[in-house]
Amino acid sequence: MTKLVGLPEFWHDESMRGKGSRGLHVITLSLEELKQTHLYILNNSNEVVSYIVHHKALAEESNPKMPKNRVLKEHNNTFLNWFKDSIFGDNSTSKTLWKLAYGSKRNVRT
Repeated sequence: MTKLVGLPEFWHDESMRGKGSRGLHVITLSLEELKQTHLYILNNSNEVVSYIVHHKALAEESNPKMPKNRVLKEHNNTFLNWFKDSIFGDNSTSKTLWKLAYGSKRNVRT
């Protein structure tokens, strides 16, 4: 390729030459990444706070002698399924909670 005199070179010129740097890309999350992402979203959703508090209390009641850090781990391991069962079993919940309980897709467009 010849260099044109007087025109500036851009740092991204190499990345733009036929290497597919533009367009739609799809990333497939592992099941663990999907679970972590779902928990993160639920822990940062105002509508879910009461469910989180309730489930943590249930986890503590079920395991009264277990250390707090293990109870939290137990909560994190069982919350998603418990939350889905709670939401899908109640016809009066909001559409937002239904969508949050359903979770995201494994394939993410970037």
